[in-house]
Amino acid sequence: MRTADENTSGKRNEQQLEFPPLANALDYLESATRHLTGPKVTPRDVKYAVLHLHAGTEVLLKATLAKEDWRLVFDDPARATWDRYESCDFRSCTVVDALVRLRDNLKISVTGDDIKAVRALTQDRNSLQHFGLTHNAAAVEARAATVVNFLLTTILSDDVFDVDDRDEERSSLFHIRRGLSEINVFVKQRMDRIAPQLAAAKDKLLYCSSCGNRAAIDEPDQQRARCLYCDYLMDGGDYSLEVKYRAFLKVEDAE
Repeated sequence: MRTADENTSGKRNEQQLEFPPLANALDYLESATRHLTGPKVTPRDVKYAVLHLHAGTEVLLKATLAKEDWRLVFDDPARATWDRYESCDFRSCTVVDALVRLRDNLKISVTGDDIKAVRALTQDRNSLQHFGLTHNAAAVEARAATVVNFLLTTILSDDVFDVDDRDEERSSLFHIRRGLSEINVFVKQRMDRIAPQLAAAKDKLLYCSSCGNRAAIDEPDQQRARCLYCDYLMDGGDYSLEVKYRAFLKVEDAE
């Protein structure tokens, strides 16, 4: 089969592949939101949404670090050399490490919830890439919305990563924002459906460690909580952490 890039003699036209970091990241993010906002989101859509959202997040965060200091992209900045950076022959920092460096070195507003959402996305990506992922699609979409919203409002803001005035990038941002709106509508609709149950159990609600919504009903006698949004059952370490987090929030509210 001849591709569109082949001429009549069967030889490929020479093309220069050029994907600057920002354009590359936006392309991944646009793909992720498209996969999550189709008329029918399939398991295959969720798979590629996770992979592309993680790739876009990684590229964008590390590109932001590199704008400040290319050494910050290295796993060990103290051993960074320009030759290795220029040839891409080095081990880079993890996505979570990139977030921490953005907070500590660039003083960008990165919350614990942002780190938690990106860490969960990384775990999904690793599980999917290496072991096969079995997860609730609703939870993946809710977490994706949190990550995309963070990237749009914090990293892609004018004072952090000024988007070039190019048609392709403007178009990508438009589609990403529209996709985020559609995902948020889906999450809100689902939350609205379970609102009566949540209201009845308001004193027993925990944040779900899977989808991130405050929709898990605490069952202290069983040392567990089940999320009404994504049906995830929290027990063991997950449950203990969320119980401690609820207690912490109550202390903050009291102060």
